[in-house]
Amino acid sequence: MNINVTIGVTPQLEKVLEGLALLFSTQVKSLTEVPAVQQQNNVVPMQQPHIQHQAPVVHQQTVPTAVPTTQYQAPPVQQAPVVQQPQQAVPTSAPTYTQNDLAVAATQLVDAGRMGEVQALIASFGAQSLLDLPTEQYGAFATKLRELGAKI
Repeated sequence: MNINVTIGVTPQLEKVLEGLALLFSTQVKSLTEVPAVQQQNNVVPMQQPHIQHQAPVVHQQTVPTAVPTTQYQAPPVQQAPVVQQPQQAVPTSAPTYTQNDLAVAATQLVDAGRMGEVQALIASFGAQSLLDLPTEQYGAFATKLRELGAKI
């Protein structure tokens, strides 16, 4: 049995009632998903408080006031088994760097106001610019950049 009450609603109260209706419909939907063996269809009417309207009636809305009192216990949650992750192999070769990797790392130092140190480092490898640095020197150059504080 449903009991309907007609209430004069202001715009603010209308928003609150819409939120409650959405909440109520979500709860009813979750209760209907309970297996029939566990469901109890007891509905207890809600006590209706006396509401005194001080604002003019703007909109009429019908709101159901019956609330299901079904007791529901969720089934126990099964935990996923713990899977051992294989240990990652320790790299046996030096990482390889690209000219772009080195440029990004060197830019960090230049942005920190250490342009002279970067230029001196490039010169210490016998190059005039990063473009002149031999590919086989990229690893050593990256190590020196790291020593100066660059993240690479």
